[in-house]
Amino acid sequence: MSAKIYIIFFLLSASSLYAQNSKNAVYMEFGGTGLIYSINYDRILIQDEKLAISANFGATYIPSFFPNSDFTHIYGNSLGFSTLIGASKHFAEIGFNASYWYMKDIDDSSYWLTFLPIRLGYRYQKKTSGLFLKMAFMPIIPIYQDADASLLYPLTPHFGAGIGWSF
Repeated sequence: MSAKIYIIFFLLSASSLYAQNSKNAVYMEFGGTGLIYSINYDRILIQDEKLAISANFGATYIPSFFPNSDFTHIYGNSLGFSTLIGASKHFAEIGFNASYWYMKDIDDSSYWLTFLPIRLGYRYQKKTSGLFLKMAFMPIIPIYQDADASLLYPLTPHFGAGIGWSF
């Protein structure tokens, strides 16, 4: 009799673990906050039936592979927040990131660039672990750039698409 109770308890526990919401995601984004690419982590902080708030962190490294580029490498990271509107696994995503770049040029001079990408997009994330997708229109607003590093215009239209895994 006690063995049957343990088996039933184990099966109920395992099924409730499987049914938990996946609030984390790791993904690679092309375009987006890293401008060319970035590796990102996202966590849903608050969630109810049709609304959620998430935070994300991303990083990028761009070696100098562009012809005629003055930069030897670029390091970047971003921190952002999004509001997710929707149910089930399809969401509208509205948010922003603060992105910081450190650039080094061939003369060994360094430059800082800070910009604010605004995210208006779509997100696919199941309640259980699985495929994670997102795509967005992301206008970029420059916040700060060194005088010699004028890379962005006052408002730059941009896009991003990401693929990864939620858990």
